[in-house]
This record gives sequence, structure tokens and C-alpha cells, in this order.
Amino acid sequence: MGIDPIDASNACIPPTHPLTHQALPLPSTTRGEPLPLDGNGGRLNANDPAKRPVLMYPSGKLVVVREIDIDGYEYEDDHPDQPNVTYAPSKTHASPTSPPQTPAPSTSGFLYRGHASPVTALRFHPAGTYVASGDSRGKLRVWAFDHEEHLPKLEYSAFAGPARDVAWDGEGKRLVVVGEGVQGAESGKAIQWDTGVSCGELGQHARKKGASCAVRPTRPMRVATGGMEDATVMFHKGPPFQRVVGEEEVGRSERRHERGAVHGLRYNADGSRLASVGTDGSVCFYDGKGMVLERRLERVHRSSVFGCAWNDGGTHLLTCGADGFARLLEGSSGEMVCEWNVAEIQGEDRNRECAGEDGNHCRETSSPDVNEKVPMGAMQLGCAFVKGEIPVSVGFNGQITVLPIPASLNLPFASKASTLEKPLIITGHQAPIAAMTFGAPGTNTIYTADTDGVIVQWNGNTGKPKGRVRVVDQADTDILGKVHGGATISSLSFCESEEGGGTLYSAGWDDHLRITRGTHCVDKLPLEAQPNAISTGSALAVVMTVEGLLLVQNRKIVSELFRLPYHATAICLSRDDATLYVGGDDGNIYVYSVHSSDAVNPLVETRVLRETHGQPVQSLRLSNDGTKLASSDVRDVCIHSTDDYSPIVSKGRWCFHTQSIRCLAWSPDDTILASGGNDDDIFLWSWEKKMKRIHYRFAHRGGVTGLEFVGKKNDPSGRGEWILVSTGNDGCLNWWNVEEDVRKKFK
Repeated sequence: MGIDPIDASNACIPPTHPLTHQALPLPSTTRGEPLPLDGNGGRLNANDPAKRPVLMYPSGKLVVVREIDIDGYEYEDDHPDQPNVTYAPSKTHASPTSPPQTPAPSTSGFLYRGHASPVTALRFHPAGTYVASGDSRGKLRVWAFDHEEHLPKLEYSAFAGPARDVAWDGEGKRLVVVGEGVQGAESGKAIQWDTGVSCGELGQHARKKGASCAVRPTRPMRVATGGMEDATVMFHKGPPFQRVVGEEEVGRSERRHERGAVHGLRYNADGSRLASVGTDGSVCFYDGKGMVLERRLERVHRSSVFGCAWNDGGTHLLTCGADGFARLLEGSSGEMVCEWNVAEIQGEDRNRECAGEDGNHCRETSSPDVNEKVPMGAMQLGCAFVKGEIPVSVGFNGQITVLPIPASLNLPFASKASTLEKPLIITGHQAPIAAMTFGAPGTNTIYTADTDGVIVQWNGNTGKPKGRVRVVDQADTDILGKVHGGATISSLSFCESEEGGGTLYSAGWDDHLRITRGTHCVDKLPLEAQPNAISTGSALAVVMTVEGLLLVQNRKIVSELFRLPYHATAICLSRDDATLYVGGDDGNIYVYSVHSSDAVNPLVETRVLRETHGQPVQSLRLSNDGTKLASSDVRDVCIHSTDDYSPIVSKGRWCFHTQSIRCLAWSPDDTILASGGNDDDIFLWSWEKKMKRIHYRFAHRGGVTGLEFVGKKNDPSGRGEWILVSTGNDGCLNWWNVEEDVRKKFK
């Protein structure tokens, strides 16, 4: 344990890349464990009215800093049954289809990816210039928030197990981190933030497991740590910090939680009061300096309380729990002044009203039933005040709920949340995005699907989600939004010519092909084998399974399973539904003529492009005019003419990817080909200038899974002609304006 060499590589997308907008992933959650959130961006953000409020949270191995500005949100009129929102472009921030205005265009936030393991703890520096974050292997990392490359300052091995919580002192010079010591002798450490030198010895919790910590922001300094299994809050004085022993009243205050873990410890802004929450559903208030219990509120929540946060003035405490509720408590009296039934807010077809018996409570229309099952997805695992005034809560399903505060409460602090008509729910993906496609032409609608079986519809003009796709006539009792029952969705494809504005086909590892209109999944077709890809033409869809190929037309399977003498790895159907291209694991590309009226023999082989690739074909893509066929494997990108199938670009020339090339996309004028791979990189190629290339490194952590140019087909205004949209295993959608780079390199 101690200071480690610092690895500064691949910490973020390079600021020189033409990224214009980024749709960020949702928080990653674990059932029964608190979610670390921080909405206090420090003095750097709080004192600058031009800067948007930020919410920081973990998403797998990533740290996400998301901008939240409720002034910019608009309610979706197209989906009155959903409280999801979109984001209107502002004058100071770029929208996905607007050209970059600065060398480092503003996005909706950013991803920090300096950790090699899942992130489990994080906190802003009081000044807002640095961030301290810890991961599941006990690594504590301090990195710059205000630097465009987010350079690391310190990497420190704190524990053998996960780091569970981290806290700065008010001066920004010391850090306290708690976690699971496992083989070590400590469950908590206090160190100098820049050198890692110890500045005290903290008390050790049962089984060397610490769950939470807090540092008094003013002098005299105090440190409180909460245990994971001993229901104990330990108090310390310093620096150097030592546990307070021998003071009888303080000793009695340590064990005020009845059982389990102390999930949250937070000091208010002036350090006058400390709050703790835990598994027993109670909330305890302590004197910040004397560390003596002031008040214990029992059963504030019906089950575990996973998080708490003070407003900027330190007068009110926000709590959230597994009962699906978020509650606002008055700090001095402990009185509950407002509550939100987030489980009901996120549920379907449920009405709510913000009115209490005396106008002082924000209650739902139905009182909580102790016997009613709380939807798993709506169990609230974390909460925060964004910029000290806007309450937000996050559930197991990862959706971020911005909570309204009724103006009638007359709270002693001003909040923009009082302007909200109803709660705002920010949705997206928690899991890696596995597939992407555009919707009906002219709508600039994007559909994405992830490995958890969730499909999200996006507004391509604003880069914000319209909502999650829901299954018709099937109640989502857990509020998880899984269309394919939790199975990985391997492919998405949109068929334009079908009636009703077109049909979205999704293939999942639940061995079903599901049919979606808008944001409603209306039907499903059982398949004989696991599907891996879909390709659509004008009125026909071809499904590639591990056993062979199937043809689908007008939402019906119109052919028997067409078995192949080789293993198919990629497919592409021509726009006129007449020709199908199939890539094989033998490196060949097979060309078939399509006869959809013949259910027994729907495909007739007409040609084989042999030894096109030296490795299994990973992706196929026809140009918009149908004259060129692009293909890729684990290294090479090739292009063939569809007239005589002569090579335009042969293997061995475009061979700069280092891992499997998952996706290809042609520019609207068919002069540029984009490729994305598991090496995290995106390349742009020109078949007219074969020796040149454009390389965007670190585009998506974990690999690129989808690429598509917007073009006039999807955005009739013409603003998206050179806008490239990409998706990846990091759960992000990225918009890139490549026009200037293409002009400089290829024109």
C-alpha cells in the first residue's frame, strides 16, 4: 500500500478532436449498495453563474461529470405519458448538428477514464479544481478537473478491497478514504492529498470494512467514519487525527444505529451539524464540533437509507432509500418538509399531485403501503443537491430524477427546482451500447440498444433522449425498461417503407425479433436460433442467426431457415432488396440474389469474393448509391465495386486498426468511409486518396460499436451533412463534426 506510478494515458477524449456533443451514460448501480454522487462542483463552479451545475457519478470504470441545467429542459409533447425530457440547445453550448465554435467545443459533460477498475467513490475538491476518486481495487486517484487533459496528481493504493467513500477537508489539503481492508490492517486512512503521506491513524471498523466518511469543513477539524457491518460512527480529532476515546457522551453517540451499515455521513457547509443514515432506516444528527448526538429520527424510510446530502446553506437534509422515496428534512428540528415518491413518479399511468394537508408537504396522491412491493428499478441508491440547491435522486435503474420543490414551502434557500412543473427524469443507458440505427428519414431520430436489453430513442437535433422503448401490454413492474427481458440486443435496423412511419427491428439473445413503432414495442417473432445481426432494405429484413438466415417482411417471417455451409459473421442487404452480401469466417464474401416469394429457397448464390480478407469478415456496408461495398475484418478495411466486384482498396492498405473493426459508415456523398473498432479508435478513409487517413484516438472506452453519418436524409436542414454519430461500450453517443478535418486532409 502506498504511492504508485501515475499513468496519465487515455484519461479523456483528446481536446483536439472535433467532438461537438456527448450523450453520457447513466450511473452504474449495484442492488443493496449506495451510489456515490457529488453535486457540489466546488467554488470554481459555484461562483461562476455562466457555468452549469454538474453532477458527478461512476459508470463502470468511468467517472461521469454531467451538466444539469433545468432552464434548458423541455417536456416532450410527443410522449405525454412519459416524464422524460429533451435538452434545448443554448447560445453558449454547441448542439450536435452545430459547427464547433471553439477549439474544445462544449459538450453535456465529460468522461474521465483513468481507472482500470470500477469506480466506487468520488468527491470534488472544495475549490472545484481537482477530483478524488477510488475504485474496486482500492486505488485512490487525484486528478485535475479544470485542466483540458485532466492530468493526474496522485495515485495511491489505499486498500486491497474497494474504496467506499472519500472526503476532503475544508482547506483542500487532506483526504480521508474508507474501504475494505481485507488483508490489510486498516479500514480508513487520512493522507496529504498531494504526497500521500499519512496525517493520522483512524479507528478501525469491524472486519476492516468502512462504508462512509466525512470531514468537518471548518476548524477545529473533525473526522467521522461509518462502518459497513458494525453500525458504528467513529469520531476523530486532529490533525494528526486520532479516535476520540474516554469521552463518555461521545462514546454513547457512536452506536446510535441499530444494525448494518452506516451508508452515509455528511457535514453541512458550516460544520455545525453532522448527519448519518444507515440500514436501519434512521437518520441521526450530531453536533459538528462536540460530536454528540442531538437527535435520532427512527424509520424515516421503511427500509435502508442509502444516501444523504445537505443543501448549500446547511439548513435542510435530503435523504433517499430503498422504499423508493426521497425526503427533505429540516436540519435543526428533524421535521420532514417534503417527500417524493420516486417509484410512483417513474411508474406508468400514475398520477401525482404536490399538495399536503397543510400545504407544507409534497406528497403523492396515495399514501405508502407497507406491504406494497417497491419496484426494484425505483429503489433510490443515491441523492445530492446539485450546485447546492437542486435536489436529484438516482435509483437502481440509473435514471436521474430532478425533484421539484413547491414554492409554497417557503424554504430559506432559493432553488431553481421551485420552477419545475413536475419531476424531470434523465434517461439513457447504464450498460454498453451494442447497436445503433437511425429512424424514419427527416426526423433525425436515433435508436440505441444495450447489453441489458434496453432500447432508447434519441432526438438527434438536441442529443437528448426522448424515452425508453416500452413493451405494449406488458407491465414493467420493476421499472427497468428491458425490452428483450434483460438479454443482450445484438442488432438494430429500421425498415423505412413499412406502413405507419416505418418499423424498428431489434434482435436479442432471448431468441426473439422484436418490432417497435415509435417508443412502443408492439410485437415479437420467435426465432429458431440466436440472432446476431439484422440488415434491412426497402421492405425486407434479413436476420442472421448462428444457424443460418431468415427473411422477414411486413412483420412476418416469410422464409424457412436458410442454412449455410459456412459460419456467417456479417450481412448487408441492398436498398432494392435484390442482393444480399454475407461475410464468412473463412474471409470470403458471398453474394446472393434474393427471392422473398420463395419460402423454401429464398437465396441463390451468384458469386463468391474469395480471399478478400485473411481473417473472418466483421462488417459489411454498401455505399449510398450502391456502387461500392466496404468490408472489414480484425485489421483491414477493403472496398469492392459492385459492378464487376473488382477491388478498389485491397487488404493490406488500410490496415491501421489493431483490433476487430465492428462498424463502417459511408458519408452522404460516398467519398469518405468511417470505421470503428474494439481498439477505441475511429478512422476516416478516402477511396480517392488511399494513402491518407484521419485518426481519432480514444473515441470510446472499450470499443466503438456503431457509426452513422447524419446527412440530409435524416436532417433535411443540411446541418448534419458531415456530422458523424458514434456509439461505444462506454454507453456514450458522440457527435463529431468532421467537415474541417475532411476538407484539410482529403479535399
